[in-house]
Amino acid sequence: KSNHFICMFAFHRIRPQLAKEKIEGCHICTSVTPGEPQVFLGKDKAFTFDYVFDIESQQEQIYTQCIEKLIEGCFEGYNATVFAYGQTGAGKTYTMGTGFDVNIIEEEQGIISRAVKHLFKCIEEKKEIAMKNGVPPPDFKVNSQFLELYNEEVLDLFDTTRDIDAKNKKSNIRIHEDSTGGIYTVGVTTRNVNTESEVMAILYFK
Repeated sequence: KSNHFICMFAFHRIRPQLAKEKIEGCHICTSVTPGEPQVFLGKDKAFTFDYVFDIESQQEQIYTQCIEKLIEGCFEGYNATVFAYGQTGAGKTYTMGTGFDVNIIEEEQGIISRAVKHLFKCIEEKKEIAMKNGVPPPDFKVNSQFLELYNEEVLDLFDTTRDIDAKNKKSNIRIHEDSTGGIYTVGVTTRNVNTESEVMAILYFK
């Protein structure tokens, strides 16, 4: 019904066994064929994705393969959404980096912190290129929202008046689609941010 093009990719990541699982003698029930985007479950089931990451995959590899081009596409006018889906214990928090541990080493950083760093690096590069070419640097405005989808309700994690124990309370946040197919929210706290450290600070200490 519209002229805009939407493309979605599904990436599958298999996490390593947890220490508890090893102690309990749990067996790894999945296998992958190198270079093939398939996951085999047991002997008779196979599932195909756009890309499959095995248990040896690293955080940087995930970001480079899945996210890097999305951030760069933002500067060309493209919207992008990334979300992790899976049952409890699947590794969503680790992959996305929403644990926000200030002591985490760089190699272990997840998608969010890497994306924020990449975004502001691109902004600085765009400004430097403009200055070298003798033209006014572009003006960038970055806004941040922090939402949680819980039991089909959207929660505003930046809302300091929100009762954190009342997760079952009806949310006033509304999600709309504009005339070009873009998605926007109403009733959400928005914070203007200017640096990578500023973004991470409000996420850590929201």
